[in-house]
Order: sequence, then structure tokens, then C-alpha cells
Amino acid sequence: MLGSSALAHTIDSVLKEGVMPPDIRSSPLGHVRRLPSLPAIAALVAILLIAGCAGTSGNAAVAKLRVTSSIADQAVLADPVAWIATVTGVTPSDAIDRVDFSIDGSIAWTEHNSPYTFNDDGYLLINSVLTPGSHLLAIDAVTASGAHATTDATVTTTRPHVPDALLDKGFVRYRPAGGPTPAGEWRIEFDVDGVIRIKDAGGGGATEAFVATADGGLKLYGPANWIVPESDRGGFCDEPENIAKMQWQLRGTDLVISAVGTDNCNGRMSFFAGVWKVKV
Repeated sequence: MLGSSALAHTIDSVLKEGVMPPDIRSSPLGHVRRLPSLPAIAALVAILLIAGCAGTSGNAAVAKLRVTSSIADQAVLADPVAWIATVTGVTPSDAIDRVDFSIDGSIAWTEHNSPYTFNDDGYLLINSVLTPGSHLLAIDAVTASGAHATTDATVTTTRPHVPDALLDKGFVRYRPAGGPTPAGEWRIEFDVDGVIRIKDAGGGGATEAFVATADGGLKLYGPANWIVPESDRGGFCDEPENIAKMQWQLRGTDLVISAVGTDNCNGRMSFFAGVWKVKV
């Protein structure tokens, strides 16, 4: 690409060469110019076109701010799924300030640090929290200067049935001192939206997404952070929790939960496994 000074020198040379006969160019009157000749005009146009194309090519090399979603348009969400935003075209002078995740037009989660993951790093969008049907999932990446990049996807969600034996009641369990959770009475409630609401012995709360089947299967998917206050967010462990498999059964009115295999979060497994007394 020609620099501005080089371009000016080239244009000057073309005009001078194209309009002055040799005898005038070499005389003291060499600085006097007449109207450009047709060959000179043609040469000048060619130079300007080349310079313009080079400038366009150079600008095209600058990446445009763009955001993409890990959830495709028209996807059917039948299970909890990761919802991650990938941002490209970010410049060092204009870093990402935040990424807003919206559901049906309302911001449900905001991330300020990469990786930009809905519901916090390592956790999932719990499909059953949304009413079954069509929903609009949108992402808005915003830079420090206020530049925006957006994308959206229309998805269809389903909601697994929760066995009636688990609904419309609470189950309580006393946790002794010295364990991984505070001592006292803890309460869990299985709700139709696929979330276990947990009330701890100190009056706080937490959530755990689940899918339970009539044959006693129970899968745990981690917290549904975006539906509760910030004070009730987070899982049982510092690291994100994997999907855990457990079993449930009723013995009389008692709920008995047992572990199946292992869990990367031992605190969660030890919390749920055991006998829970029904308490309406």
C-alpha cells in the first residue's frame, strides 16, 4: 500500500511527465504546467484505484466484533445443556466489558470474564425451568466503549415428568456437627420445574437441578443459579459439579436416596444420600 507522501510524489511525477515536452521540463520554466494530457489522466486514475484497493484490503484485515452461541437456532432442548458465548474480533484497546444472556427478552445472566458461560462456569442451562414450548435465547457482547455484537436462537424446550410421589411435600434430614455441611435440620423439595429447592440449617438456600424417573432413577445436574438470589448461588463444591447418578425410593413415607457410582463432588453425594423424613 502506498503511503501518503509516496502517493503524492507519484501523482506529481505523472502530471509533470504527462503535460510537459522535454525542452520545457529541462528549462527554467519546468515548474509551469498546462492541462494534463489524456495519457496522464489515465495513469492518475490507475494509481488512485490501486491505492484505494490496497486501503480497502488493509481495512478488511481488521476483524469485526462477533459473538456466536453454543446453542443452535431451532434446537430442541430435552436435557440440560451448556450455553456458552464465543466472542471474536476483540481488540486490546476495547476489551469485553460484559456478555448478557437473555431469555425471551429479559436478561437472565451476565458474565464479565471468559469463558462466557450462562449459569456460571461449568454449569448448564436447565431446560425444565422454562415452560415447555418456544423460547428466544439471545446473547449481547458489549465492549468497554459500548460496541455491541449480538446473536439469538429460537429453541423448543421440553420438561420431563416428575414422579407424583416426590411432589407437593418436603423432606427433612438432620445433619450432625463435624460434617461437610452445617449441623441442623435441612429441607429439600422436588418441584415440577426440575429443581430441588434446598433450605439449610442456617436459613439459607440452594438449588440442584434433577431428573427423576418412576423406576427410581435420579440424575443431579448442578445448581440453577440464575433463578435465585446471589446469596443462594453455587454448588456443594468449589469446582463445577459433574452430572451425578443416584437412586430414590419410598419406604413408607421416608425417602431413601442412594449413590450410584462416584461423584466429583463428594459433598453433594454425602448430602443427598441417606434417609429423608417427609414433612409437609
